[in-house]
Amino acid sequence: MRRNLYGWAGISGLLVWALSLAGCGGGGGGGDGGQVPGSPISVNIQGARWVAFQDGTSSGWQVVSASGGFNGTLRVAAADGRYSIAYVCGEAKPTVNVVHTSVSEAPQLSARCGSGVSNAVTVRGSVQGLNGGQALIGIGEATQLTTGSYELSVQPPGTYDVVAVRLINGVPNRVWLQRNRTFSSNTTYNINFNQTDGAIVRVFDVGSGNVGVTNLDVGANEVATVQVFLQSAARASVIGVGGLAPNLSSVNYPLIPNNLLSAGESFRVRIITTEARGIDQVLSSLPSNLSYTLPAPLVEPSFSVSNLGAVTVSVVGLSYTESDVRGYLLELGGDSQPVRYQVLISASWLGDATSYTSPAFANLPGWNANWSLQRGVPLSASLRVLVAPSTVNPTSIWAALQGANPPAGFLLRYATRQQVLSP
Repeated sequence: MRRNLYGWAGISGLLVWALSLAGCGGGGGGGDGGQVPGSPISVNIQGARWVAFQDGTSSGWQVVSASGGFNGTLRVAAADGRYSIAYVCGEAKPTVNVVHTSVSEAPQLSARCGSGVSNAVTVRGSVQGLNGGQALIGIGEATQLTTGSYELSVQPPGTYDVVAVRLINGVPNRVWLQRNRTFSSNTTYNINFNQTDGAIVRVFDVGSGNVGVTNLDVGANEVATVQVFLQSAARASVIGVGGLAPNLSSVNYPLIPNNLLSAGESFRVRIITTEARGIDQVLSSLPSNLSYTLPAPLVEPSFSVSNLGAVTVSVVGLSYTESDVRGYLLELGGDSQPVRYQVLISASWLGDATSYTSPAFANLPGWNANWSLQRGVPLSASLRVLVAPSTVNPTSIWAALQGANPPAGFLLRYATRQQVLSP
C-alpha cells in the first residue's frame, strides 16, 4: 500500500474519480443496478466488501452489491444530478468510504480497495564520493540522510526512481539518479557520486533551490514538514525534505536541469503542518526559490454526535475564508473505534447547505454490525476543507487524496478542524 500523502490513515481506499475512464473488469455485482431511467454513471469498485448507491440527496440508499465489489452502470434520476456511493474496504479494521458528488463532476468513477498487506523490502548500501558531505537517499517516500551507508524499508516492493542528492554544508551540489529500478526482494544497492554519468545511471552537478513557508502559528508551536519529489505519471521519489518552524531556515532541493528530465516528469512540493494545514503543488520545473503562505485555520465548523440509535456525526458551520472551496473530507474513527469512516463531500453536492450528517447503513442488506461506529468509546472527528483553483480538475484532487500523482499545474490547499467526541 502506498504511504498516505496527507498524514491521515486509510486514504488509499478512497475513490479515484475519472471523467473519461474506460471500464475495466473485476469485482462482484454488475448490470445497471435496477435504477430508473436517468443520467448513466459508470461505476467500477474493485475489492470492496459491500457497495451502496443513493440517487439525489434525500432518497433511500440502495445496495448494489451486498457481498463484494461492483462493476456496471447506475442511473441518476435526480434533477440536479447529485448522487452518492458508499463502499467498505478492508478486513481487520474496515474503512467505510462515502462519496457525495454529481454527474457533472463524475459521470464515471472507479475505486480499488487495497489489500491491507504492508509488505516491504530492505534496500541497503554504501555511498561513496561524498567529499566530506552527506547524501539524501530517496526511494519513493523512504528517505535517509547518511555520511557513508544507508538502509531503507521500501514499501511496497515494486519499481521506483532512486535519487541520491549530495549535500555540502546542507546545500545540494550533485545528484545520482536511476529511473525504473525494480526492488522485489532485499537488495544491496551502492551509490558513488564519482561515477561517470551514463545512460542507465545519471550522475550530474546541480544548483540549489529552497522552499520557505510563512503563516506558521507561533502560539501553537506549529511546525511544517516540507517534501519535494521528482515524479512521473506513476512514480515519485523524495529529492528534498526538512522541517520548518518560525525560527528555522528554508528547506533545500536540487535544481535538476530541464534537459535531464524525461517526458512526463515533474516536481511535487508537499507541505504538511502539525496543525493539519497544508499545500500540495506540482510544477513542470523548479525555480531557485519557492515561497508558500499556509491557508487560514478552519475555525467555524463544530461537531456533534447522535444520542440515540445509530452513531452518526453532524457538522455545522461549513464555511471557509478562502474562495474556490471544492469540497470537504470528513474522517471519523480513532484508535478505540473498530472501524473508520472517510466521507468526501463535493461542493456541487453540498450546494448552499452549511451542515452535514453522516449516513447510517445498519438496516441495509449485507451490512455488518462491525462496520458501524460504536458507543461508549472515544470517537475522533476530523473535517478538512479542500481548496483549489477552478483550473484544477476535481478528478485530480480526489486521485491525489488516494495517493496518485497529480499533473503539472495541480494546486491544493487545505486546513483541518479536529475534535474527540463521546458517543
